[in-house]
Amino acid sequence: MRKLLSGLLASFFAGLMVQAQQNNIITTRDYPIEYFRSPLNITPDASGTFGELRSTHFHAGDDYRTQQRTGLPVYAVAEGYVSRVRVQIGGGGNSVYIDHPNGYTSVYLHLENFNDALTNIIRAEQYKQKRFDVDVMVDKGTLHFQKGDVIARSGNTGASGGPHLHFELRDTKSQHPLNTQLFGLQFTDRFAPTIQGLMVYDLGENRFNEHTPRRPLSVRAVSGTDYKLSNNAVIPVNGKFGLGINAIDRHRAGGFQNGVYSIELFIDGKPMSTVLFEELDFNTSRGIHSYIDYAQWKRSKAKYQKSFKDPGNPIEIFHHLPNDGILELTDNQVQT
Repeated sequence: MRKLLSGLLASFFAGLMVQAQQNNIITTRDYPIEYFRSPLNITPDASGTFGELRSTHFHAGDDYRTQQRTGLPVYAVAEGYVSRVRVQIGGGGNSVYIDHPNGYTSVYLHLENFNDALTNIIRAEQYKQKRFDVDVMVDKGTLHFQKGDVIARSGNTGASGGPHLHFELRDTKSQHPLNTQLFGLQFTDRFAPTIQGLMVYDLGENRFNEHTPRRPLSVRAVSGTDYKLSNNAVIPVNGKFGLGINAIDRHRAGGFQNGVYSIELFIDGKPMSTVLFEELDFNTSRGIHSYIDYAQWKRSKAKYQKSFKDPGNPIEIFHHLPNDGILELTDNQVQT
């Protein structure tokens, strides 16, 4: 039986920091920090964040609260051309896409209504197709906005649970959504992430499945950002195993349960797993059911994020993963 010291927890949890709380954020590219402005003229307050774990997918943008009302002016975050305007009964409701010359696209969903120029484009297509829900791809150069122009009013249209603005920044070429806070569009964040539990998975020689032996471990906070096992005991392991963590982030007291940006796992200072919610792919977003412990979620509604990757899982949020994150200790020494 190998021994794994509880000190591993401190290293594992150390990666659970969001951008607003530290400067040494892990990224795979550089971002134009001052290029984009906020889409609203009120203090940014999030009801949902990028990479948040939803029931069927990863959340692909940031949800801006709109003071529990509709009708706030929505502004173009930078100069650019409208590339798409859409009206849906469900989904994003009324939405606008603007391509910017620096290679990014801004997306605005759940709008109450459009400005006159966008309304004319939508109405013309609705009359043409004789239907309400339309999706218009707009030729480049047709409609140009300057940074700060009012493009619409915030709303509650489509599959929206309350008034808010869903906002995205995408790579124009790939249409992959990117974490908007990496562009400097940050929310006030006064609270460190909360660790709610740890899970040890005894894998042995088998692939992970709903029958994999699980050992939930409770943790306790020893400071604002540091956690230890509740009983401060050594974790015994034998053969191949994996780890999972249940964690959320709140931006303020009583605020919404948002997702974390990064999770890093170290053993004796050596990186074993790095997860980043920097970029997502709509084509693989439903791989969330492989990323979290789905069977455990169905049983307890607790979302444990696994530090190892199942075979065939297509998501690309893992950026450092020797041996797919599966761990095995080769001596009887206590590891930290």
